[in-house]
Amino acid sequence: MKKIVSLVLCVCLLACAFCGCTGKSKPVIGIIQFGSHESLNNCYDGIIAGLGETLDLSQYDVQHLNSNFTAETSLAQATKLVNSKAKVIIAIATPSAIQAATAASGSDVPVVYCAVTDATQVANFKNMTGTSDIPDFSAQLSLVTAFMGRTDLKIGVMMSTEESSDTAQLASLTQCATAYNGMSIVSEVVSDITTIDAKTDALIAKDIDCMVNLLDNTIVGKLQNILVKTDAAGIPVFGSEIEQVKAGCVASASIDYVTVGTLSGRQAARIVAGESAQQVAPQTMENETYPFYSSKAMQKFPALKLPNLVGLTDVDAQ
Repeated sequence: MKKIVSLVLCVCLLACAFCGCTGKSKPVIGIIQFGSHESLNNCYDGIIAGLGETLDLSQYDVQHLNSNFTAETSLAQATKLVNSKAKVIIAIATPSAIQAATAASGSDVPVVYCAVTDATQVANFKNMTGTSDIPDFSAQLSLVTAFMGRTDLKIGVMMSTEESSDTAQLASLTQCATAYNGMSIVSEVVSDITTIDAKTDALIAKDIDCMVNLLDNTIVGKLQNILVKTDAAGIPVFGSEIEQVKAGCVASASIDYVTVGTLSGRQAARIVAGESAQQVAPQTMENETYPFYSSKAMQKFPALKLPNLVGLTDVDAQ
């Protein structure tokens, strides 16, 4: 009897060893998201939709990694994906894209960026393509002046050293502001997410009329903290996209970030299917904005005016 049991155990062990040797792991698709807020979450949803249009995702190990707004974490995550020989790394937001490109440099692992505002930041990296989200500050300021009811505004902006596109964004916003009589832009620079509260206080102390957000994930990651302070000071905040309006900002001329993500997902799917990153042209979401406002947020600021803008939608009525 003991011999029979031993024989059965040996057969089972051999079978397990055989399965272990011949089993194939699924190819990896890595998605690095710089942090969690609704616009980046929308990018992720769009990426999955774009990938799924042509790929059977059940055949892939899709790894969704969150960097919690820390560039060093993005680099570590990207390095792990490169070492696992991922079919593609999709990086959501500029800090993650730069770190993914750095980790993949010199390897055969391609990188697709998503929602990188200033594509020149990654232009020198090879084996890379993606989708940019260029803010339409002309449309944004037109919306701001319509709600504020005047043009002689002192507008506050916060920017982060972790977002390398912020300098270009601020320059573009400042240039657009020259079209309005009496308008000025003042800014505060945030070194990391822990300094946002103090910098918000410093910006409020500059006697600003309102705030306008850039496409800055570090700042938006602490939006609720900012809104508590600005609401108390009677200062309306205009978001850079619809999800910030849903979170409490007054209004925005908004890009659709699900669409941005979908474009990046389609690009990544083409690469997984066999095309090189060089064969997949970069894309830009530009001047495709839609006006949104929050009737609930407007109630906090009686001086605001509800403008008659084409397509203006109340997020609280949806």
